[in-house]
Amino acid sequence: MQLRYPLAFTIAACVVCGPVLAQSAMEHHLWQDKRKFDPYSRTAESITGTIRLSGNPDFAIPGSKLAITFGNGKKVGLTSVGASWRQWDETGDKKATAEVFKLSRDPGALRNGNTLCGDPKSDPAQYVVFFERSSSGGPLLLGMAVFGSKDTPHDINSPNLCGTFNYSTD
Repeated sequence: MQLRYPLAFTIAACVVCGPVLAQSAMEHHLWQDKRKFDPYSRTAESITGTIRLSGNPDFAIPGSKLAITFGNGKKVGLTSVGASWRQWDETGDKKATAEVFKLSRDPGALRNGNTLCGDPKSDPAQYVVFFERSSSGGPLLLGMAVFGSKDTPHDINSPNLCGTFNYSTD
């Protein structure tokens, strides 16, 4: 029996076709779903309480909208600035995909009179960044970093980090 195509050609054809035939899943993150997130960290418990996100299927599309409602009922609009793959977790140097949102306004006093960034008039919260982080052996957590800088934050070490919050996803 004589082969029409050499074995090397057949293997090369399979290697070349493999990636073309495979489909990658669309990127989807916790903060895109319409749902509530219960506080996981003490900071989240004492300042924001449970948060609710309105949902936004448009991951990292600048100008797309989302709303956050804090535990005391205050609701604030968020506008996506985009996403990045950088260090966003303050406890390690691992990189994570995060989406940066500009707040429509500072929400003011939240739980127990606490605020996101200090005085909402002189030092307002400007940006929130959502990212997923792992908990020791448990389910993923929703991380939220808040910045008071007028400049868009580019990682956790950006100027005017006001605080970080963690929320349960189960």
